[in-house]
Amino acid sequence: MSRNVRIVPDHPNLSSVPLQTAHEDFDVLILPGGAPGAKAFCGSDAVLELISKFQKAGKWVAAICAATTALVASTKKFEGAKTTVTSHPSVAEEIKQAGWEYSEDRIVVDDKIVTSRGPGTAILFALTIVEAICGKEKRDEIGGPMMLAEKL
Repeated sequence: MSRNVRIVPDHPNLSSVPLQTAHEDFDVLILPGGAPGAKAFCGSDAVLELISKFQKAGKWVAAICAATTALVASTKKFEGAKTTVTSHPSVAEEIKQAGWEYSEDRIVVDDKIVTSRGPGTAILFALTIVEAICGKEKRDEIGGPMMLAEKL
């Protein structure tokens, strides 16, 4: 625990999430990265439908690292809009071959979708989500004490 902040999930696992109404109850869907997790997301109809519901409701969807492939899989299955995204380099070709615009920027924000490259960009990813949901002032309030480097 840092600064007396404890993070406790509302739902300990996917099976406890009310999937039919999650897009109404939450402001953003965040897909964590990692190849095994991304593969599981892509193989889960429930996750792909959840992504689609968030997008159709005009809510934010964020994916980091290989999890960007779940956006691709959801769009393929539920006919969502393709945007400009980034991801871990290991899945870049898969994303490009699916017809998405690809950027090598550390963070890409396009049409309520936030994507990032991997573990080295996780703090920037998190702060970008905070800014999208709560505004730049809140991002600065949180990011300022972290003493983040402007450039790596």
